[in-house]
Amino acid sequence: MTRQVIKGNLVLPEKVVEAGLLVIEDGRIMEILEASQASKLSGLPEIIDYSGFWVTPGLIDVHLHGARGKEAMDGKVESIREMARHQASCGVTGFFPTTLTASQEALLRAIQAVRTASEESLPAEVLGIHLEGPYISQKRKGAQDPNYVREIEEKEIREFQSALRDFKTMITLAPEVGQNLNYIPELVKTGWTVSVGHSDATYDEALRGFAAGASHATHLFNAWREFHHREPGGIGAALDEDQVSVELIADGVHIHPSFIRLAIFRKGVDRVCLITDSLKEVGLPDGTYDWGELQVVLKGREIRLKDSGVLAGSVLHLNHGMRNVLSWTGLSVPEVVRMATLTPAKSVGVEAMVGSLEPGKRANLAVFDRNLETVATFVRGEKVYSGEGDHC
Repeated sequence: MTRQVIKGNLVLPEKVVEAGLLVIEDGRIMEILEASQASKLSGLPEIIDYSGFWVTPGLIDVHLHGARGKEAMDGKVESIREMARHQASCGVTGFFPTTLTASQEALLRAIQAVRTASEESLPAEVLGIHLEGPYISQKRKGAQDPNYVREIEEKEIREFQSALRDFKTMITLAPEVGQNLNYIPELVKTGWTVSVGHSDATYDEALRGFAAGASHATHLFNAWREFHHREPGGIGAALDEDQVSVELIADGVHIHPSFIRLAIFRKGVDRVCLITDSLKEVGLPDGTYDWGELQVVLKGREIRLKDSGVLAGSVLHLNHGMRNVLSWTGLSVPEVVRMATLTPAKSVGVEAMVGSLEPGKRANLAVFDRNLETVATFVRGEKVYSGEGDHC
């Protein structure tokens, strides 16, 4: 039985335990002690001292496409491994590789690669998969390839279900398109998290999607019908429905900070998931890159389609998104951390295993300095990133 103790400012869901002690055995959290309880430690366990640093649950990103020139749509396990290495450097210990709107064959290859990678011991665990499309609105496709946008078709969705089986799955769809709405209850029944996104739904159409079982909203404010005071559209419906969790890209490019505040203070930190929606250009120099059958241009913090200038995802790191939200909102560290850990874990049904520092959960941890730069990352009690080499 391996036993170790991590000392630091432990960020729990509701508070910070200053100079706390996190007791880990065989890759799981066994006990959380206040500094004054140090005498309760029996024997001479290894103490890893991160005094003065934040020790948080490992971050969880339920929406990212790639990093360092690799992406889920490569259909290669090595690409998922490289994404995992990058995520660990950002303090992310669990993620949902995210696909793009593409052909059925390309999507099935991506699914197989993600499933295979999920069985490996990686520096950031593959917790599931996010199918972003292809069942979306042509009008609100954003940077998705218009040649592959389509509505749900019976044979195709059955192939996806067969390939995924009981694998944790989130799917982004537009409920107003074709027969998509009719499939939502069945997808939810099979264990999928259905997310409304890339949608031109009116307020009432989106409400019907949520009533049918959709419980999530993909990158709120981006690729949605305009938010208008007489027709608030799907954005208004997502903000109104208390059971719906929403994603936010907090890079200062996709959403103005005032709308970040609007969403957080309306939904609460238990219904907001901070995501990156990061592309494979994360970690690469400025330039023009192939992106499926399209091309994108990376310049600074922005990445856009070459032909239209439409935003095409981000090059955000999740820990930096937390730092932005902390600056923009005045929320506490535990509240901001919760939006990148426990809330996304709950949104996809993995909160019993990960997402918070609680006894019995996996010892998936991140250590950050006061600027929320990554100092170390642990997966199941094993250090997988030490702040050296590649940085996020």
